[in-house]
Amino acid sequence: MLLISMASVNTIFAYPADAIPVKEAYISFAGAGGDFSSRTATFRVSAPDTTKPVQYGLRLYEVHLAKMIEVANNYCADRGNNYVIHWNYEADNGKVFMGQYDLTCQFVRNTMKKFGTTKGETLSIDYAGHTQAVKINTLNLNGKNAPEFAGLVQSIKPRCIEAAPKICPGDRLE
Repeated sequence: MLLISMASVNTIFAYPADAIPVKEAYISFAGAGGDFSSRTATFRVSAPDTTKPVQYGLRLYEVHLAKMIEVANNYCADRGNNYVIHWNYEADNGKVFMGQYDLTCQFVRNTMKKFGTTKGETLSIDYAGHTQAVKINTLNLNGKNAPEFAGLVQSIKPRCIEAAPKICPGDRLE
């Protein structure tokens, strides 16, 4: 099980945060293939309905994008601001293509800084066929900033994969 861990703040104006589960997520980075300006990654979940409300008014969709940003932040640690991670997001065990999300390291760093981080979590990530346990920082999403994060996610437009045949958000992959 993959979890988005979140911290609690103990003040009168606190918005306590709990872990939001991301069940049965598969995260994979493809080999470099000679391209040193970007990397393609896959984020596949078992959930057939990503519009399901989870917590703080966030849907699974927003929670999944948060996890992509968190993993990308770790991956961007030794890469420049213009480096791009092309996330292929798949739902329903890879049967539905949700789109490709192109996240630059600069966007990822700015998002992590804006929302803050928690102590993090350890995930299993497949790097070109080799699974590794990786410790990542997680976004500090809570009841106060969740609406702003949901708005940010809505501004990230998924795109089609220009393959033969072209694959667009909502397409069935089976």
